[in-house]
Amino acid sequence: MDHSSTSETIAEKFGKLTPEVLGELESMLRIYGIGAEELFYKWESYCIKMGSEDTKLNLDTVLVFKKDVQELFGKEIKSKKRMHVANTSRPVARTPRVKATGDHVGFLDVLVPTTPRGEKGSVKRKFEKAPFETPSSKAGRFLDVNSPGAAIGSSPVGTPHKAGGQQIPSTPFAQRKNAGSTVEVLNEHIPKPSLPLPESSADAELASWNSRVKVVSIVELKKFSYRPMHQKLSEASEVMDDRIDEFMDMIQEHHKLADQQFGNPSTASPSEIIAVGRISCDTLDGKLSPSSVLLEASRKMGAGSRVRLKLDAVLSYSFFPGQIAAVRGVNASGEYLAVREILDIPRLPPPTSSPNVLLETANRLSAGGLNIVVASGPYTTDDNLHFEALSEICNKAAESCPDVLILTGPFIDADHPLIRTGDFDFEIPDREYGDGGSMEDLFRERISPKIRLVQRSMVLLVPSVRDVVSGHISFPQEQFKRRQLELPNVRCLPNPATFSINEIVFSVSTNDILFHMTSQEISRNPQDTNPTARFSKALIYQRNLYPLFPGPSKEQLPRGATGPNLDVPNLRLADLVSLAPDVLVLPSMLASSAKVVDGVLVLNPGFLSKRMGPGSYAEMHVLPPQVKDGEEGEEELSHRVWERARVEVLRI
Repeated sequence: MDHSSTSETIAEKFGKLTPEVLGELESMLRIYGIGAEELFYKWESYCIKMGSEDTKLNLDTVLVFKKDVQELFGKEIKSKKRMHVANTSRPVARTPRVKATGDHVGFLDVLVPTTPRGEKGSVKRKFEKAPFETPSSKAGRFLDVNSPGAAIGSSPVGTPHKAGGQQIPSTPFAQRKNAGSTVEVLNEHIPKPSLPLPESSADAELASWNSRVKVVSIVELKKFSYRPMHQKLSEASEVMDDRIDEFMDMIQEHHKLADQQFGNPSTASPSEIIAVGRISCDTLDGKLSPSSVLLEASRKMGAGSRVRLKLDAVLSYSFFPGQIAAVRGVNASGEYLAVREILDIPRLPPPTSSPNVLLETANRLSAGGLNIVVASGPYTTDDNLHFEALSEICNKAAESCPDVLILTGPFIDADHPLIRTGDFDFEIPDREYGDGGSMEDLFRERISPKIRLVQRSMVLLVPSVRDVVSGHISFPQEQFKRRQLELPNVRCLPNPATFSINEIVFSVSTNDILFHMTSQEISRNPQDTNPTARFSKALIYQRNLYPLFPGPSKEQLPRGATGPNLDVPNLRLADLVSLAPDVLVLPSMLASSAKVVDGVLVLNPGFLSKRMGPGSYAEMHVLPPQVKDGEEGEEELSHRVWERARVEVLRI
């Protein structure tokens, strides 16, 4: 195609362009060997990614677009190279011989078309060797699949390797060291009770967990049953825009500001204004730096425009993408907003109860304080599906009879190497679910019996986006189907979940926001030097359990970490509505901890089972509430759980 015909084709797709812009687009066609139509599609994708579908092509925008296309082609080339290395060094991964029934195992069969099909009516599922595969042990096959040469498209988990390729075996659970030792204690001065309590060990007809515990869900469970993967760009933008306007109203009321003091941050003016908007980034990789912080205004105040923040005069700040911020500054040139002050966002009020309710709770706990055990998946190491750590925690709960056992996902981890490759065996009893051999069958066989051992405690289950048996893989996430998993003695909650145990308000989220924020946040002389405390405080003040937007991609996370899988139109289901929680449970890859953050007890119990060995869990003992003399007549009293709760993080 000659120069004139190329110019005509570009003009047909892009419209009338200046000679400089036309020349840049023509050079992109020559360099990358693509057509004008494909280049136009890339331009549309670029506009959507940058948050504006009506971006005008000029010399500045086309140069940034050219850089974006260059980086995309560079990533594709690297991906093809790594895929070639993986395909030449990696043995064929096998999948279970099961019937394709639309479940997760059947989905694996579709991905590997050479997988042998299972015979109808077979009960015991033994996975035979693929015809051209070198015989080896299961452990050997598992290690090979997760070798450094594994396919780039596979999930980023696997067995760690020492220098030189020497493999590191998992520690057998029975041979674990320091079992039961204490990792951290909060409020050590509060005595640890001896469990089971006298009342808990009495006859079931005279005393049971429901005589001591009253659990109430604060969120509307039906709203979590939305259809995932049906996001609309207009709905997502409205949800994000509404949050900015809501925060602006809260900040105006909190700081007693007049309407005239607010302004459009992108409009040049010599006057000082207050701007409220969302923190975003101007770089293609989405990582913030002090020179790349943008403030995105709402459509009401700034037509959704973005302006760069100049932070040289600010001595202390902490920002992450998606954060709603209020700043005071001047945009004299129209190019940037020189920030002079960052305004505080009002804190959510603490939960309160009437003296009568607190006295009723104290009477209910006459035998002793409230005892809660919190554990988070994964529940087995990467080289087996025995779920020994889950067995241990359930056996302990069955013996000690805590009032509540909170178990959070993932239970059957989609990133587990044996689940990913289908290299496992299980037997399916003759039951109504048929002979398909689904992941629900694996859950019912390996996990449900262990949880059913806990008869004298209230068991609460919260899923994870990594749970294979969950119908929702997006966040916020619907609760498990209790009957389908044969769990008559549990209560299933969504992710995130906000609920009360007696008077204590809990918020639990299994989407690892603490870890995700470590790579996305920038700060200068922050008031909270501890990252866990700083991130937890941000959730409380942002009034949402996942305020980070956009979340990190798989490429930005290390091996073994999972992305957030956000469903943006439904992110308001993760809001902290009207009140801050008493206890905030955030299981994370970060070091386990128990901290008091601005009057909220923030707990990271760690993972019960790590990839190559045992992990940790947490025990809480909360003293009954006390109503002092003179407080009986008051309307509402703060719970102050952080003062009367002993929290221990223990090795399993």
